[in-house]
This record gives sequence, structure tokens and C-alpha cells, in this order.
Amino acid sequence: MHKLLRVYTSLALLLFTVPVMAEEVAKITLENGTTVRLNDDFTWEYVILESQESASTGASVTAQTASEVSSTATKTTAAVVTTNTLTASAMENSALLNHTAKSGVKVSLLKSEWDADNRLGLTFDLASTSSENYVVIEMDITLFDDSGKQLKTETVKVWKAIFRMANTYLRNGEQRQSKTFWIEGIDKSQWTKELMSLKIGEMDSRM
Repeated sequence: MHKLLRVYTSLALLLFTVPVMAEEVAKITLENGTTVRLNDDFTWEYVILESQESASTGASVTAQTASEVSSTATKTTAAVVTTNTLTASAMENSALLNHTAKSGVKVSLLKSEWDADNRLGLTFDLASTSSENYVVIEMDITLFDDSGKQLKTETVKVWKAIFRMANTYLRNGEQRQSKTFWIEGIDKSQWTKELMSLKIGEMDSRM
């Protein structure tokens, strides 16, 4: 029990230390087999993806971090097919991927649902410990099927305040609920494990 708690604590810390721009220094493996990337700005990132290239001559695998997930899509050429999948460690600790944080703002999955048109609805919880008053927060939602294969990435404004209405800003000490975002093209039968990763992008604030 204590060992599991240490693992979850270590992984949770990674969600609060994703850099904006940083160069990789090295990769290390934690006790439970999870790989993290060390950066030159003294931060680290949870490595959650493996990219496997299949060709007539064989296959190769490369690793990707959470901050690189949304910018990489499955690509196909005449000779090579690249498929992105979650690592085994990320699959085992998938609940941790439903959270992300940046600049004092934490975003977590609050609930998922399906409508009559088989659209996936996602609602998020936001909490701020930042001194900034945020009016717009963008976030990438990357979805994976039950086998861990990357399906698609949707970019949403997870928080958008009303112009010149300060009481709608996300401020220090506040907790807010996003609207529900409806995503099409996801097979409900292949998304029973609710696998996803979140990444906060641009953040706009006001005085």
C-alpha cells in the first residue's frame, strides 16, 4: 500500500511540472517501470506514448512525452505506417492522465457521458492557485481506444470568461466547472476504459 502511494505521488508530481519549452537531458525509469524525461530547466515529464513504425524491412519504436502527444498524429506513407500507443505503464496508471496542470491551474476530468447521437461528452473541473485572473484557457484532449491506440486530439477552450465580467474570471482559490464538450467519431464500445491525456495550452489573463 505504501509503495503504491509513493508511485502515485511521484506520478502526480509530474503533472505539475510539464515545461513550455525545454530540452531533454536524459530519461530515467522509476521503481514501477514508469519512464520520465529530465529537462534542462530542472523539470520532468511523464513519457506516455510509444510510436511504432511498421515497414517492409521491420519496425522501430520511439518514446514521446505528455507534452508531445497532441502535436503528433498517426501518419501513413506508401512504405511506412506510424501508430502511437500508450505505454504499458501509462495504461496501468491511466487515471493520472485525466489531470493536468500549468501555471497554478489544475484541470481534471469531472465526468463523461454519451448523447443520443453517440457523441462523447466531457466535462472538466478547474481549480486555481495562481495570482493571475484567467479569462481563456485552451486545452488539448487526446483520446485513446481501449488498446491504448491514439484516436484523435481535440483542442477546446476549457475555460472562457464573459468579456468585462470579472466574476466569470478564474481567480486564485476558485474552483469552476467547464461546459460539456461534445466529441464525434469515437466508438463507445472501444472507449470503455476512458483513456485520454490532457494538456493545457495558451492561457490569457486580465488584471
